[in-house]
Amino acid sequence: MSNLLLLVKYKTKTHDRDGDSYKGLAFRLYLRMIISEAFLGLLVHPIYKTPLYLKNDALTDGEHEDFFVFRENVPILLTDNLNASLTTTERHEQAGTQFQYKEHYQNDAAAYDYTEQSENPVEREEINRLHQTILSQVPEKADWTLDVGCGGAWLSQKLVARKQNVISMDISDINPIKAIKKNPSAYHHALVADVFELPFKQDSVDCIVASEIIEHVPDPKKFLAELFNVLKPGGKLIVTTPYNELIRTSLCIHCNQLTPHNAHLHSFTEKSIQQYLPKEAKKVDMKVFNSKLLVKAHIQKLLDFLPLSLWEGLDKAAIAVTAKKAYRLMIVVQK
Repeated sequence: MSNLLLLVKYKTKTHDRDGDSYKGLAFRLYLRMIISEAFLGLLVHPIYKTPLYLKNDALTDGEHEDFFVFRENVPILLTDNLNASLTTTERHEQAGTQFQYKEHYQNDAAAYDYTEQSENPVEREEINRLHQTILSQVPEKADWTLDVGCGGAWLSQKLVARKQNVISMDISDINPIKAIKKNPSAYHHALVADVFELPFKQDSVDCIVASEIIEHVPDPKKFLAELFNVLKPGGKLIVTTPYNELIRTSLCIHCNQLTPHNAHLHSFTEKSIQQYLPKEAKKVDMKVFNSKLLVKAHIQKLLDFLPLSLWEGLDKAAIAVTAKKAYRLMIVVQK
């Protein structure tokens, strides 16, 4: 029997003054083991921004009536609030519908397993170079890195190996739970939250990665502003998105409305994304990468043995001679 269960068994038999059940006390002790004080110290109420603490089997701020429960050891810091301005996009206005994005991305995570790798080797290598490029920007001295829209949890795997704290966050409860199960570690933390109601203290995170997320959100400007707000001074916000994408649509068989492929609502270039960037940013760097020529000609796959530094030179040259035909855009914002 584990020391934890022995302790609980002893306490419930001899010191059960408050009427705590065996299971209830065991769960509360267990929660104190899986959510570190350091991680808990970063968290605030998603709306009121008041500090949270552990009470019984949930998180609360003690000032309001909200209690945020755990699901498979992951705190669910979502509210029922849905800002009306975030339910409308240009596409939804044209269709006369509303964007219930919280419900949509819960259903999305249930429908697609983002931990599965592509069966296409060429596509896998393009994604591999995307991941390498992102990882090269994450400071090795970053104490806390937030992975927004954690998907298949590839970033947590890499940062745990570097012994860096990483927080896998998603608006769906499915992906963070899978992430923790896939990469269990004292360095790996997870939560379910909405980026438009971020449950983090201002100036609390060293680095934020939002890879292939901004094209999905209803308000890119607010998306970046919310992330920028929780960055520490000197911190990095790393964003990637498809570059100059032609968003194709199909007629939905359910609602008979034009629906964008992959739920992409926006397409960005270096110029078009400028209007959404935080004006308070100390520095902004942009990079167009992953040449379409090299990917489609299978050259990227053939040269997968090259280190990133050598590959980047070849990739840059191919993009230059093809008038910027590339798959990805990366924006690095420093606070």
